[in-house]
Amino acid sequence: MFILGISNGHVATATLLKDGRVIASVSEERFNGVKNYNGFPKQAIDWCLKQAGISGRDLDLVTTPYLYRPPVHAPGEQMQKYSSLKFLAQLSRMVNVLREFLRKLRYKMPIFRFPSMIVYRIAAQFMGGYFTYKQKQYIAGYLGIEPRKVIAYDHHLSHAAAGYYASSFNTERTLVLTMDGEGDNVSASVSIFHGKKIQVLARTPREYSLGYLYAWITYFLGMKPHEHEYKVMGLAPYAKREDVDRIYKKIEHLIFLDPSNPLRFMTAINAQDFYFYLTEHLMRVRFDILAGAFQRLVEEITVTWVRSAIKKTGIHTVVLSGGVFMNVKANQRIAALPEVKKFFILPSCADETAPLGSCYLGLRHLTQDNLNVSPIENIYWGSEIDKNELEEVLNQAKKLRFHVERMKSPEEKIAQLVADGNVVANISGGMEFGARALGNRSLLADPSSPRIVREINMKMKSRDFWMPFAVTILWDRMSEYILNPKNFVSPYMMMTFDTTPKAQKELIAGLHPYDFTTRPQLLTKDLNPRYYRIIQSFSKITGIGAVLNTSFNLHGYPIVKGPREALYAFVHSGLTHLALEEYLITKID
Repeated sequence: MFILGISNGHVATATLLKDGRVIASVSEERFNGVKNYNGFPKQAIDWCLKQAGISGRDLDLVTTPYLYRPPVHAPGEQMQKYSSLKFLAQLSRMVNVLREFLRKLRYKMPIFRFPSMIVYRIAAQFMGGYFTYKQKQYIAGYLGIEPRKVIAYDHHLSHAAAGYYASSFNTERTLVLTMDGEGDNVSASVSIFHGKKIQVLARTPREYSLGYLYAWITYFLGMKPHEHEYKVMGLAPYAKREDVDRIYKKIEHLIFLDPSNPLRFMTAINAQDFYFYLTEHLMRVRFDILAGAFQRLVEEITVTWVRSAIKKTGIHTVVLSGGVFMNVKANQRIAALPEVKKFFILPSCADETAPLGSCYLGLRHLTQDNLNVSPIENIYWGSEIDKNELEEVLNQAKKLRFHVERMKSPEEKIAQLVADGNVVANISGGMEFGARALGNRSLLADPSSPRIVREINMKMKSRDFWMPFAVTILWDRMSEYILNPKNFVSPYMMMTFDTTPKAQKELIAGLHPYDFTTRPQLLTKDLNPRYYRIIQSFSKITGIGAVLNTSFNLHGYPIVKGPREALYAFVHSGLTHLALEEYLITKID
């Protein structure tokens, strides 16, 4: 049974399920080189079908994780695909201009807040519903199937289903919380999943979105909303505690739990209008203080919300999904709650995993809720190294007068290069899904070397000076480096940990420079045997049970897909060593 999930929104992605198991999932950005691409994931769809050796006609179902998307949220490229929507797109742009006017009006005159909510929802459902209808027709036409085989599912239910069914407790009674900017007019939800039973307890409307509050502060600080929120989080620890306290007191009233239902958020002003509050009240506050205050706001309100949900339900097994939970510092606070006994954060849990959730919901539909789903074992769901492409790239490297050698023991050779102070680009096996590099499309370096951070930034990453790198730690060495009293697994870099004095010496290049927290990949041998052996070999040489691991990509580009993209990035960087499977390419001075 094949089910294809398609998201044509932010970070457009295709996911293919076979008999309840993910066999392929990739974002369009890996093919077209446009980071966080927003559009129809044509190449991702084609690749997923090719991986399974099937055509669109072999699919049992196609799903999307939106009931309706207002055309104002859709890129112009999609408008051209659905020619009958061109007038609707023009109308949508007019509505957008009107929305900007209404935002200012309702900020100054709160009496307009409720009427504007109603107007938006009517417009969104009319235009968005028709857009989704045309989108389903387009998808059906592209795949050569009947439109009835394309089903749209609620966005936050898709997030929740992705988190629950991907977890190892997908037969247990579990508390599932989702939070993002918005999707289908909802910004957060609380649900109970138990096998085939789903009970939605609460949903927070888009107007009270914590995700939007954080997006606006990201924009206010001169960064890209819906992309650079992690930079605000990384900046936050640098601010002095007393300064953060002072500004926090000015903003803590902006978002709170609904007194009549503490599983829902409410805001003092419409979250869409939050920018006006920033410009009016916080224009002259230092950037790091603002980052610290708003990061604290996210952590405090999220922890309070999770606690309320546990108290209300009596359930101590918790699953998190949705883009706000890419905030690894907030996740650390939640994991530390004494009420939380079992814990899972969906890897790369923003909109790129929503198609996975819609696939699971489609499986429920096809099996009449008698679904049998295997928890995810890893997320190396992307392309393997193509032998013909590898040979082509090796020949091209020789023409560029690079030294090419076949390594007798790749793991030991890479480990020795890293131990000698080199940065090595490592490309092997299946490509990682999502926002994190997990060893197969990674830059590897010695985590004990403070100079390596500057070297990586100068040669490749151009990362903001305040941003930390990450580490991969062998699971059986974990206790030497991080504080993890509940022994929570963290194989996908989805939360931070406090570190030990030993880590602050041996892993210093992979810790936050100010608070010494780290966002590690905790690696077991079965998860990635080759990568595990590299770190084991590095440990034999240096005694350190971890390596610095950061994604292999040029600044502003997505993580590399395969040998061609790897060679391009290598040529246009200051790196010296590129390991492609068992081959090593070295630049010669």
